[in-house]
Amino acid sequence: MVGSIPNDIFQFSTYSALNAGFKDGQPQTANLSSHGSDGLGVYENGNILVFQDGEAHAIRPNGDIVPADSQARLIFVMVTIFQPTFRIEVPSLSLESVQEIFQEPALQLGRGVNTYVPFKVVGKFSSVEFKEAGSLRDVSGQLFGFVVPEWMRSVSGPRVHACFLNEDGKKGGLVTDFEMEGKTELRFAKCGRFHLGFPQGDRWEDLRLK
Repeated sequence: MVGSIPNDIFQFSTYSALNAGFKDGQPQTANLSSHGSDGLGVYENGNILVFQDGEAHAIRPNGDIVPADSQARLIFVMVTIFQPTFRIEVPSLSLESVQEIFQEPALQLGRGVNTYVPFKVVGKFSSVEFKEAGSLRDVSGQLFGFVVPEWMRSVSGPRVHACFLNEDGKKGGLVTDFEMEGKTELRFAKCGRFHLGFPQGDRWEDLRLK
């Protein structure tokens, strides 16, 4: 395995395979720390992985956090050793504005049009909407995610592929929308290398991926 470098992304399987119902996991929770400090993923049992600051959390579909089994296998995962090289202060922030920020020519080297951009925000969220777990209002916590190039969305997921963990570590999940009011610091970096691990076996080869 290639040695880990800050802000390189290591991914197993593809988002299109996940959506096609492929459920053969390979990497285990215990494998993550050698490849990253932050990330997101999906376990074989359907729980969500939220990996932040080197700690793995398993999140049930209702948003409740349970201990992450070190031997549990992931059917999809993206991790990176997150070391932000850019910091900008914005008057407010939402999922839509994150997309717009990384299209902005004024960012110059910080733009993320054709390059993956891992990012993190910490603070008070007026709302966080989850893929399965409903929503939270007026909650403090941490959001980590990847800005995914449009041409790689079938590989890595939505343009903003992000997860949230609340301040007390009891609620979280995959994020479909969020809003933060008031000044917020957005920390991010540019990915220099992307590594994709492929599942093995007949079930993988029998998939018809788009």
